[in-house]
Amino acid sequence: MMRRQLFYRYGYILGLCLALALVFPHCGGKPTEQSSAPDFRLKTIEDQEITLSGLKGKVVLLDFWATWCGPCKESIPHLIQLYKGYQEKGFELIGMSTDKAGDVEMVRRFINSMDIPYPIIMTPEDVSRNYKITGLPTTVLIDKKGRIREKIVGFNSAIGQQIATRISELTSENP
Repeated sequence: MMRRQLFYRYGYILGLCLALALVFPHCGGKPTEQSSAPDFRLKTIEDQEITLSGLKGKVVLLDFWATWCGPCKESIPHLIQLYKGYQEKGFELIGMSTDKAGDVEMVRRFINSMDIPYPIIMTPEDVSRNYKITGLPTTVLIDKKGRIREKIVGFNSAIGQQIATRISELTSENP
């Protein structure tokens, strides 16, 4: 009797672990160290064309966000500060809005209300998929050679400091 209970208990725990692994397959996943960032050719809300390959030689931060995301809103003042502080040092920041394509005017109002100075793109689903975006906000840091060097999901003050430190390191590296 005791063995049967023990067997069921371990079976339950094993089943729960397996279910969690299936439900959250990418949890904790990081990009392969220095894997090439998927290229894209997209237009900003202001109709300016941007290609990632055209930014080689610069450190690029892709900020995947949405207007309805609380932590995304919290991160924007910090990102604006980083953009202004590092822009002259070969740094580019691109806001990758994951709001629906039909919500362009709402996104435009949001940009104006937050006084966002960096380019914003209405991100197609295939780009989010290529970058394996599983949560918002997601910060992707790309080095001067076009390699993904950091991928961070979420935002708080510690993450903000981590992003600032990595940008400082990457802008100081030789290409």
